[in-house]
Amino acid sequence: MVNSPLIAELIAQPQAISWLPWAVQYFFFIGIAASGALLAAGLHWRCPENSRLEGITLFITLTCAIVAPLALTADLHQTARVWHFYAWPTPWSWMPWGAVFLPLFTLFIGLWFVAFHLQRFTGRRFALTRWVAVAAALTAVGLLLYTGREVSVVRARPIWFSYAFPLVMFFSAMQTLLALLLAVVPATGRSSRLLAAGQAGALLLSGITMAVWLSGDTLSGTAFRQWLGLSGQARGLAIIILALWLSCLALAVCVSRKGGARTLTTPGVLLAMGLSWLLRWTLLMEVQTVPKFSALVNLYSLPFGSDGWLAIVGTFGLWLALMIMVREGLNWIAGRVQHG
Repeated sequence: MVNSPLIAELIAQPQAISWLPWAVQYFFFIGIAASGALLAAGLHWRCPENSRLEGITLFITLTCAIVAPLALTADLHQTARVWHFYAWPTPWSWMPWGAVFLPLFTLFIGLWFVAFHLQRFTGRRFALTRWVAVAAALTAVGLLLYTGREVSVVRARPIWFSYAFPLVMFFSAMQTLLALLLAVVPATGRSSRLLAAGQAGALLLSGITMAVWLSGDTLSGTAFRQWLGLSGQARGLAIIILALWLSCLALAVCVSRKGGARTLTTPGVLLAMGLSWLLRWTLLMEVQTVPKFSALVNLYSLPFGSDGWLAIVGTFGLWLALMIMVREGLNWIAGRVQHG
């Protein structure tokens, strides 16, 4: 009698992604906001004479700090359970720390913004503003750690499982902030050249970190290389990201040497934002299409509704509306103060 071999059949189904485009919007805006808080704090303590640049940085930081938590809240599937982070704290996990750092960060940035413009309108200085700036910078560091580590600790996604992930997120966000500042500061001045040099430095650091990540003999690096080797879509996105990175670097180096011009800084900010956003889309959304436990690919198509294109366009629209509202509000207050 011949024993027949046992046949084990494994049935696997594609899994729906858990993080939606709202998460990409959150990572995009919170990165710019946290980078802005660090830069503004440095300007406040080391370059108090450059108050105009500090004010512009605070303006960008505040509007991004308002949009980011709204996008995060929209991504949560059960938003009413946020209070669980406070009722049952789990400090050994990274997720609850976001519920601590995010509201504190927004609060400190709001207080700092109000104090800055009160001093501008009334001429009164507030001694506590310096320490509010320090508190905002510290919570910004906490947010950068939280947003980076909540992803890079996930072993089930080997591509994410790397300390390089939070560094790439930070450097790409910082270069976006500096590009935004370049678009609004005077084109012919020392500030524009320093900002462009800073952007070039951030771009170089992000490129070096990404190169080390991809070439490293680690679980994450190996998984990353295998994904690029097997997925044509991943290779296409990588080529676009590389092209954007080279374009941003070339423009930043040009401005840092010869000074800025609107013909360079305007496309430069669009390229910088596109690079930062597409990098987050690739690392957060496209990586989720890589299966965890099967040989299937988890296909994803971007819908048009509130969990797709509407979320992306609406979030950027909200940011634009906030910038207009805050600017016009400040102009109205300035007019009232000027005319008594």
